[in-house]
Order: sequence, then C-alpha cells, then structure tokens
Amino acid sequence: MKNNFRFIFPAFILLCISLSNRNVAVGFDPGIMATDKPPLSTHGALQPGPGELYDFAHVDTNAIKNASVAAEKNVNEILEKIFAVADGKRSFENTMLPLDEVYNVLQKATSVDELMMETSTDKNIRDLSGAMLGKFTSETDELLQNEKLYKAVNDFAVTDEANKLTGERFHFVDRILKEFQLNGMMLKKTDRDTLISINNRLNDLGVAFGKNIASDTTKVRFEGEFLYMEELAGLPDNFLKNFCVYAAPDDHNNPPMKIYSFDLSTPTYNEFMTECTNTESRKKMYLAKMNVGGGANEKLLVTIIKLRTQKAQLLGFKTYSEYSTSDIMSKNTETVWKFEKGLAADLRPKAQADLDVMLAMKTKMTGTAASSIFPYENLFYANEVLKSKYNVDPEKVKEYFEMNNVIGGIFQVYQKLYNISFVEDKSPSVWNSDVKAYTVFDNAKKTRIGYFYLDLYPRENKYNHFGCFSITGSKTYPDGTSQLHSAALVCNFPPSTKDHPSLLPHSQVVTFFHEFGHLIHNMLSETELSYDAGTNVATDFVEAPSQIMENWAWQKNVLSLFAKHYKNRNVIPDSLLNNMIAARNLNSGLLTLQQVFYGTLDFTFNDGFAPASSADIVAKTKELQNSITFYPWVEGTHFAGTFGHLTGYGSRYYGYLWSLVYAADMFSEFEKTSPLDPETGKRYREKVLAKGGSDDAINLVTDFLGREPNNKAFLHLIGLNSK
Repeated sequence: MKNNFRFIFPAFILLCISLSNRNVAVGFDPGIMATDKPPLSTHGALQPGPGELYDFAHVDTNAIKNASVAAEKNVNEILEKIFAVADGKRSFENTMLPLDEVYNVLQKATSVDELMMETSTDKNIRDLSGAMLGKFTSETDELLQNEKLYKAVNDFAVTDEANKLTGERFHFVDRILKEFQLNGMMLKKTDRDTLISINNRLNDLGVAFGKNIASDTTKVRFEGEFLYMEELAGLPDNFLKNFCVYAAPDDHNNPPMKIYSFDLSTPTYNEFMTECTNTESRKKMYLAKMNVGGGANEKLLVTIIKLRTQKAQLLGFKTYSEYSTSDIMSKNTETVWKFEKGLAADLRPKAQADLDVMLAMKTKMTGTAASSIFPYENLFYANEVLKSKYNVDPEKVKEYFEMNNVIGGIFQVYQKLYNISFVEDKSPSVWNSDVKAYTVFDNAKKTRIGYFYLDLYPRENKYNHFGCFSITGSKTYPDGTSQLHSAALVCNFPPSTKDHPSLLPHSQVVTFFHEFGHLIHNMLSETELSYDAGTNVATDFVEAPSQIMENWAWQKNVLSLFAKHYKNRNVIPDSLLNNMIAARNLNSGLLTLQQVFYGTLDFTFNDGFAPASSADIVAKTKELQNSITFYPWVEGTHFAGTFGHLTGYGSRYYGYLWSLVYAADMFSEFEKTSPLDPETGKRYREKVLAKGGSDDAINLVTDFLGREPNNKAFLHLIGLNSK
C-alpha cells in the first residue's frame, strides 16, 4: 500500500475484460454506456472538477506547479471560511463539511504527486512531484496543529448538534479530535513548533528513502565464454534473449562476446532466482537486489528512527510503536508483540517441516548433505519441490495465464460478485503509452462510479513493486452529487516478448487478485466524507479487503473460466489444477515466518531501538532474520534499506498478517455458499467495502460475519489446523 497521510492509506492494482475477451461486462446493460465520457479537466491537467477527469497526457512541470498553487489557494480559502464562523454558530455544515473538503483537496494533491513521482519517465517531473509531495504532506501535518482549526472543531464538538451525531458523522468528529491530540494540540506552542519541524524532516526523509529505491537502475552483468553452460544454466532461451547484448569486436576481429545484463525488476529477478541452477549466479543477483537503495537508506533510517522516537516522546508516548498503535485495531504494543511472538512460535514446526523438504531436495541435487537453505536458494529449491512432489512446473503453468485471459477472469469475478461493469476507454489521457484506462459502472443504479488506470509493466525509474494509488475517493456533496472515484494500479508484471505475450506465474495471478481488491475497495466506497473514503481505514485492516480476494485465485471453478493456454486456447487440465491446489501450502510456514520477520523488524525499529549508525541497522536486521526465519543472513546485504514499507507503514507492517486473520474469516462466509455467490458478494460490498473508514473496522467485520471474528480460518489457510 502507498501511504500519504498518517490516517489515510491509499490502495493497490487492477484489470478487466469479459467471457469473450471483450470489454463487455457480465450482466452489463448497454444503456449505461449512453452517457458521455466525463470531460477532461478544463481548469488545468491536474485540477479536475468533481465530474471531470485528469488530463495526464498534458502533465508537465508547469501543470504540477499550477496544481500545487491552486490546491494551496483552495485550502486556504476553505480554512478562512471555517475560521470566519462566529462563536456559537458552529454546525456540521459550516465547520466539519468544509474541513472534509480540505482533506479531499490535500488527498488529491498528494496522491497525484506521488503517482507522478513513481511513474513519470521525465526526471524533472519526478523530482518536482517528489518535492510537492513532501510539501503537501507537511501541510497536512501542520493542519492538525493549527490552533484556530482545533478550536473550531472543539467548539463544534460541544454543541447540541454534535452530541446528537451518529454513524459516519459522529465517527468523523471523533477521529479528527483524536488526530489533533496525536499531533500535539495538547502541547505548548514551543513543543508544537518542534513537532512540526520533526514532521517536516520525516516527510523529506521518507520521500528520499522511496526515491533511492525507485531511481536505482542497477544491472547485473554476466560475461564470458561459457556463460550459457555454467553461470546462466537452467534459464530458458526465450528469457535469456531479452537480456543479451554484445561487446564490440576486439582488435583481432574476433567475433563479439555475448554479455547478459539483467535488471532487478520483479519479473526478471523472480524468474532468474527460480530457474537458474548456478548457486553463485543466484547469489550475485541476490546481493544486487538486497542493495537497491540499501546503504544510503540505512543511513536515513538512523535519522528517521531517532526523529520518530523524539516525536513519540514529545507526545507523551515511550516509543513510536506505542504512538503508532494507539488509534488502530491493535490499540497497544503489547497486543502486537503477543501476536508476532505467538505466531512465530506456532509457525516453527510447519516451517521446519517445509525446510526439511527443501533440504532433502538440495541434498539430492548436490550430492552433499545440506544443512541450510540460503535466501538466494529458497525460490530455486521450492520450485524443484513443486515440480517433483506435486508435478507442477511453473514454466508450464504460466502458459495458461496469459495477461488478457487473466484480466478477463478477474473482471468476471469482480463483476459477478459486486454487480458492476468495467469498460475500456479507447482514447484515454494517460501519462505513458503503456497505460490503459477503464470506467466502472454500477449495474443496479445504472450510474458511473469512477475511473481507473492500469500501468502494468516495468520500465526504468518506475515504482518497482505493485501498488494502487488512490487519486480521488468517494465523497457526496450536500446537493447529492458524488465525486468520481479514480485510482491507478502501478504494477510490474512480466512484459510480452518477441516469442510470447505476457505470461504470469500463478503467484502473480494471486497478486493480481490481491491488488484488484485494493482498487475495488476504493471504487465501491460509498461514504459521505472523503476522510472515510475507501482504503482510509485502520492501517492494520487495510490489507484485509485485498487479501480476501486472493482466495479466488485458488478456486477450481474460477480458474477453469479463464486459465487457457496462450497458443491453443485449451483450458488448464483438471489434473494440473488439482496439483496446484494441493501445493497451495507448500512452504506456507517459511513464507509466513518471513512476514513475521518483516513485521517484527518494522516494529522493533520503532519500539525502543536506538541505532547509532547504519551498522546497528544491519546488525539488528541480521539478528532478527537469523532468530525468526530459517534463512541465514548473507553478509554484504542491506535489506532494511531496500524495504520501502519501513517508511510507508511506520511500525504497522505487522498489519499484513493481522488483517489476514480477518480476511480468512470473512472468506469463510463465501465458502458457505459459493465463492461466486452474488448475494454474499452484495452483503460484503454493503457491509465492508461501501463503508470505507466510516466505522471501526472490527464493527464492519462483526456485522458482516454476524458473530465475533476468530482465527480458525486463518490457521487452516496456512495449514496449521483443519476447520
């Protein structure tokens, strides 16, 4: 997830098409399409009105500057109107609704700046967008330390009207007051000034941390006479040819030497680490990957951790983790530590069993008794186990998951469950020619919900993971009009080659379903207030509406709808599907322990840890990796500096596993009927997705389940018990 504000947590990715591989939705009413396409912004490329679209094709540095000036002017005008309300005249309409519009303006400004920073091919645009992102993030922090605004909200909070509020409006006032308190409004002026200075510095460091990762264009080179036979053994020819370059002929006119230069994008890296049989070559790739942004970012982390501790203690908390958990589902650090340590202990037997299977495979393949699996070996040996034990060859499997077919399958699932339609915009205004755009329609209401963009494949200087950038969220104005929702899915799926179209490993099909879940959470939000829109929920719940959707990528009746061979269109064999499903929990213990490690690392760095230098960062990372996971630390790596979530989540990464408990429990409701049951989908849409952050997450889950949640489905999901 991408994180703009402390309480705002934008989304992730998505795609589309139908049963016949055309952009006509299941159950779609063509009459909906009669409405015209929303106009592009008439006020400037990045300044659309409520019913307009962003004109991304015309974004340049001037557009970014103009949008920044306009947003700041808009915010100031709204604030002045709030401040001008006379004493005793405060109402929700003249104080809280305008304040929500302030957040709406700031949310759109920061989201677009972050999107451009992470996707533009123009360095000037990336740099300026990064600067504007830092500026608006700082202004959001300062907003919550504005004495006049705090007084205005406080004055309204004691009115008779405020005391009678219920539902989303009550929740909004309650959350805003807590945000003011957590941003220092109970402090004296000098301490608030210090806090503003700390926040500004943290925002700048966070932007720099992300840019160090995104701008890293490291290539790993292999050259020599016997490359194919030795260093690059096992890699498919159709993969290798994408990375082959030639050295110039030497002075004796000998033929040019082949050189292979590999980027570190997710598709390239994963295939290399899975297929290459040469251990040293995989280690070379791993060392490069674990240094992307690494050393420089570890130095930044030392300062970030110090400033976070200062901030927390200034606000009356012992640690930043204590501060960070105080207003989300977990509520306190003790609950998180109990969760992480308890899960780590529960997982060790399953993880050890997983490791033993891989050690046996390594012993068999090397002829030497193996006692360790290193991080640069896990993908390789897991793949070998998958092929030998389950008769599942990932290279063969991905031939059934051509990108357009996957898009079609995902669209079928989401359209059927939520009674919506996706229609491609054939002439979109986008930031890159690779980007596609789609409109989302509500079939029942026969209305347009919003607009989304798909940026699916790697390119230099682009965000190198998978993310949904929420641009505009749900908001209903007093006259009944609604703001168009918009979001962008920025991904790094394997691109097409000269020999074949984009083919996804099944693991990335799962990722696609996950990320689509974030986007749909944004699209199907029906909140009155922008503050509560879509993924603006408690950070340790934000992953649940996307994690739940991963389950559909494992349903036999779902996969058989769209898993078709890219050459002959034959449906994936039933026997192969059965083997894939049987292998679902392969290495689930090791993989889940890895998530425990990530969450523990993030939490440790913010719960009393005080590094004096980047060497302390490396030492603590090494200590935790060796004590939690079964993969030994590799010297020369700088994982903490490569892990962008350390700045984005800030002591909340544990929420990935925490929310998975709720996701698994909610999916159990679909299992009672059918994963494609539209009635259960409708209930889930209404009780969870539509609510956004308008109520406490635990209330949404309990309301949907009709009972208190439990962890039985989660434990079953990762193979620790039977239901």
